Amino acid sequence: MTQKKIHFMSRTLMGVTLIGLFLSPLTARAESVDYSIEISQKFGRGLRNTLTSPLEIPCTIRNDVKVRGGEGVVTGLFRGIGFFARRLLVGVTEILTFVIPMPETIPPVCAELPEAAIQQ
Repeated sequence: MTQKKIHFMSRTLMGVTLIGLFLSPLTARAESVDYSIEISQKFGRGLRNTLTSPLEIPCTIRNDVKVRGGEGVVTGLFRGIGFFARRLLVGVTEILTFVIPMPETIPPVCAELPEAAIQQ
């Protein structure tokens, strides 16, 4: 064999080995049925969070009015805008990283307040 062939074969073998090392955890995990369910759930959560993020504003206003009365309109508006931004960011992040399964990080939009918080 010529020196060029040996050099080419060794570089090819090294490249294939490195690719195999990086992809082996993904392929082992991809064979699992649970993996496909987990990533589809994460993608769905991301879509849900992204599409329902504007609903955070009226829901937070409603919850703040229950707790604080009339001033809850103002505090709920500003808190709702913050919750809207958070839910939108989480949703987009879940869509972009859906191949990495993770548990749910925030509750569904407009989750009811516990009774203890309303009676404060």
